[in-house]
Amino acid sequence: MYESVKNQCKYERREGHRSECAISYEREPGPDRKDGWFAPISWDEAKKADVWVLHSNIPGELVEDRKKKVSVAVLHGPTEHMIFKEWQKEDKAFNLHVSLLWKMDATVCINTHEYDIMKLYDEKVGRCRYIPNSIDLEELKLDRAWEYDNHPAILCCDTPRVEKLPFHIIWAMPYIRERIPEARLNVYSLLLEPIEMWRNVLCRSHKRYLEDCCETVQLANRNLKPFMAMADIGFNNNYSGIASRVIMEMMAYGVPVVSYGGEYTKYHAKIFDLHSIAEQVERCWKDLTAPGSTLKEETLRYAQENFNRAKHVKAYIALYEELLEKK
Repeated sequence: MYESVKNQCKYERREGHRSECAISYEREPGPDRKDGWFAPISWDEAKKADVWVLHSNIPGELVEDRKKKVSVAVLHGPTEHMIFKEWQKEDKAFNLHVSLLWKMDATVCINTHEYDIMKLYDEKVGRCRYIPNSIDLEELKLDRAWEYDNHPAILCCDTPRVEKLPFHIIWAMPYIRERIPEARLNVYSLLLEPIEMWRNVLCRSHKRYLEDCCETVQLANRNLKPFMAMADIGFNNNYSGIASRVIMEMMAYGVPVVSYGGEYTKYHAKIFDLHSIAEQVERCWKDLTAPGSTLKEETLRYAQENFNRAKHVKAYIALYEELLEKK
C-alpha cells in the first residue's frame, strides 16, 4: 500500500496537482520518514487539502474535517480477506468497506472482482467506481543482481494471506519436476511468525524432498525486484485470480504468470489442484522455450499497456474534478 500511495503522488504531481501523503498514526512525521523525494506531511498540512483520499484510515479527531472535504476511499483489502476476518470475529472488516462506500463521496475498487461485489452495496448509486490497479513502470529497471541456478526458476512472492496461500505451489513441485526435472521453486515474502509451519511443510516431507524442490526460501523482503527480473515463471497464489502488485511487477519484467484465473494470462490452473498447476507450469515453460517464442515480449507488452500508473492516474484526476464540481 505504501508503494502504491507513493506511485500515486508521483503521477498526480506530474498531472500538475500538489499530491501529498499523511500518515494516520503520526501527527508530525519525523525526518526519518523521508524516502528520497517522498516525505509525509503533518495532519495540519493535510487539513489544507481540497481532496482527501483514504488508503488506510483517517484519525478519529480528523473525521469532522473529512466531512468538509471531497473524500475518496480506495479499497486495497480484498473482499475475501475482509470477509474471513469478520467470519473469524477479528473485526467488522467487510462491513467497514460497506460503511466507507456509504459515507465517502466515492469509493474506488481496483479490480473488477471487487467492483462486481461492492457495487451491489452502492446505496446512492454512482459512488462505487472502478479504476484498475497499476504500478510505476519507470522504477522497474532490469536488475541482474540475482542469478538462479535452476530453470525454470518459478517465483512465488506474494505476502501470505488466507486468500493467498503459497502451499499449493510447494506441494505441486514434485509433480512439476516429473514433467520438468530441472524446475525449482523460489518462495519469498514468508512471514516470520509461523516460521515453524513453513519448516514443517518443507522439511517433514518424505526425505525432505519438498525442501529439495526449492532453490530459495526467504522471509519478507523490501526489494523483490532483482528476484522478479531474473525469474522464468511467476505463480499467482490468490485463488480469486486477482493480479496483485507483485504479479504486475513480474509481468513488467516480461515474466509470464500461472494463476487460478485472470485475463492477464492464458495459463489457468484449477484452484488448489496440484496436477493442474503442474500442467500449466509445463505448458508455460514449453511456450517460453519454443523456437521463436515471443511470450516474454507479449507479457511485457501487456504489462506496459494495462498496468501503467501514469495512464490510470488520469481517471483519479477526472474523479476528483467531478466531485469538486458537485461539492
